[in-house]
Amino acid sequence: MNLIFINRFASALILFSILALSYPSRLRADNIKGNKSWSEFYLNLSENYVNTNLDSALYWGLKAEASLKSEKSDSIKIAVYLNNGEVYSALGNADTSFEYFLMARRLNDSLREKDLEDRALKLQEANIILRIGTLKFRVHDYTASLKHYEEALKILEDLYAEKSEANLAARKAAAYNNIAGIYLQQGDFDTALIYYKNALEANEVNKNVLYESSISNNIGICYLEKKDYDLADHYFLKSLAIRKNDGDKRGQAQCLNSLGKNQIMQGRFNASLSYFEQALALGKEIRHAESMLISLESLSNLNDTLGRHKQAFQALKEFKQLSDSVFSADSKIEMAKLESDYSVEKERKMAQLEEERNKAIEDRKEIRNYTILGGLFFLLLTAILLLFLMRGKVRNSKLEQEKLKLESEKLELERITLQENLEFKNRELTSKALFLMKNNELISSIAEKLIEAKSAFKLENQKIIQEIIHELRASQDAHVWDEFETHFTQVHSDFYKKLQDQFPNLSANEKKLCAFLRLNLSTKEISAITYQSINSITVARSRLRKKMNLEGEDTQLVNFLMQI
Repeated sequence: MNLIFINRFASALILFSILALSYPSRLRADNIKGNKSWSEFYLNLSENYVNTNLDSALYWGLKAEASLKSEKSDSIKIAVYLNNGEVYSALGNADTSFEYFLMARRLNDSLREKDLEDRALKLQEANIILRIGTLKFRVHDYTASLKHYEEALKILEDLYAEKSEANLAARKAAAYNNIAGIYLQQGDFDTALIYYKNALEANEVNKNVLYESSISNNIGICYLEKKDYDLADHYFLKSLAIRKNDGDKRGQAQCLNSLGKNQIMQGRFNASLSYFEQALALGKEIRHAESMLISLESLSNLNDTLGRHKQAFQALKEFKQLSDSVFSADSKIEMAKLESDYSVEKERKMAQLEEERNKAIEDRKEIRNYTILGGLFFLLLTAILLLFLMRGKVRNSKLEQEKLKLESEKLELERITLQENLEFKNRELTSKALFLMKNNELISSIAEKLIEAKSAFKLENQKIIQEIIHELRASQDAHVWDEFETHFTQVHSDFYKKLQDQFPNLSANEKKLCAFLRLNLSTKEISAITYQSINSITVARSRLRKKMNLEGEDTQLVNFLMQI
């Protein structure tokens, strides 16, 4: 049975709850300008629409940004950049969203240079890093996402050790919730539940019902994956009730999608259909791309299961149109480039500040030395001689230290460049695999349509149609595959050698399967690339585990190959 929630969209359910904690509302009912600046007034209006109308949220957010020329408060400027970044993220524009987050981070960095110990600026830094981590999660870069979440959590825990406060506790709850989302996406449900428990404990300081709702929904997803459907329903319905009471339409759509999946797992297809249709209606109302993607893909698969092929085709058509318009395949690459530019810029600025500090220290030393020389006038000749000797040694020592420092920095930059090249090649390698998948899917689709239409042709034309089908199925792009394999060998030069040393009895197809699994491709994606059925790939994976003497779930096989 072709059911729903394949890996890349199951993560979106978790993402909604991460966003709910990463983006607390600052305004509930008071829209009166009062003594606020125009930037803050427009910002408040934008924040009010984030969960109900993204077009309005974007309109007021851009108005707030346009008003920043006359804005004196740097904290308001940072808040506007973060707000606009969140709105663009919700609309599916990851690149623009990331640029706004970096604008906020650069401004916060410049403020921290003046006072490195300012608690409010440290807290803001953690907040910005959390937003960036969530955006990385949104484009399925889970490794980078987890790295940012852990970095933010370290800052928050250091601050919490100094002084406990409500705003800090809220951020800790968000960090724990977000880290749990990573483990939930990776299938480690027990670890995810531990982090959700920590998030609930942190939320006890503020007793924020919206945070509780978001965390409850995520706990429900954990129990759903653990096949405890009744307990999952309990948490989903609890979360839905809170979000209805608050008027959070984006959160409601998330809960309805979760409930729909839970009903499918229990075979209650009609109830599931109702939940997904309600979720889709809310997603369209607020124009939230990811919510609509989940609902549309779910409805397509569910209608197909129920034999409602016309409705299934319509939902699939809308899904394809929408999925092509959000989060392009180049988003990760562009974001990585922007982040790399930011890191280089920050290091250069820190080096410049350090140089200025050293120069100031040297200037003070020279003044002190001249003062001492003036006081020791009668020992002038002896003092000058000793001074030159000492300064010569100091200069030589400093030159040697600077030389070592420059060499160390050069080696570090080379290491970073190599690491970035490796990551880029991995992304390029995955792109080539996806190109093979799309090429084979297209060939398969055309062949299937010709098979279905074959009987409608005249008898003398059926042979020609059959030849076309054979040619299509034989037209695998060997050049693209050879190029892919060459790139794979360049990126992972020792992989095949280590594989051969440990498992000399593997066939060529099994080695090819190992390469795809090393890239963390799903069974469905491997099936499309190799032109084999999903069942054949599943059997091949099982046979491969036996040859490697591995026991347990498929994820153990993937993790094992990742270590080779």
